[in-house]
Amino acid sequence: MGRGRYPARLKVTAPPPELAERYYRSWPAHALYHTPERFPPLSAEGLFGRSAPLTLEFGCATGEYLCALAAAQPDACFVGVDIVAKPLYRAVERATMLNLANILFLHADARLLYQRIPDAALATIILHFPPPLLRNRQRNQLLVSPQMLACAARALVPSGYLSFLTDHPDLFALMQELLSNFPALRARPASPSELAVFESHYHRRWAARGREISGFRIERIAEG
Repeated sequence: MGRGRYPARLKVTAPPPELAERYYRSWPAHALYHTPERFPPLSAEGLFGRSAPLTLEFGCATGEYLCALAAAQPDACFVGVDIVAKPLYRAVERATMLNLANILFLHADARLLYQRIPDAALATIILHFPPPLLRNRQRNQLLVSPQMLACAARALVPSGYLSFLTDHPDLFALMQELLSNFPALRARPASPSELAVFESHYHRRWAARGREISGFRIERIAEG
């Protein structure tokens, strides 16, 4: 979920049933926690009914970045997750305007989805500009966590990668610290070309304010 009041200011309504059926799912937290087996596996086969490379974006907000990727890669599948519904309504509008057939948005708590992702189900994970949640009582809500990296180490295909961007130095340092505990993941700083691909609303917003954007390309090492 993006930072600031931007999602709250969106003037959007829930998508009509025919568009919701095509692009939108709501997976309530209490059901995901108590009866996760009610939900399909978070995989291309489980959500799209076909075998294809799958990209998963945590905190996709209005889907600007993910829709651009989906339009450029029609043979792959894309899933965006956000804990706030309102920006996902705008994401559905965006996908509808582009007539995308390879994208889906989930209203869900990302931390409860890890258990629904099969091993080696993801080609790419995107985690761009997650909220830093600096207050102590919020620390357990961080998406930059051992649980998320354990999911990446298990759920990415060999040579698949996690794309991580942030404008927050402490969050970047935390990611760097946590990575040392995951030998199956190999990180390198994001290159200038990777930083510039399909800049999202938040990327442009923080860059315009003069904030330094840092990131990693975190690859799952191929076995052997």
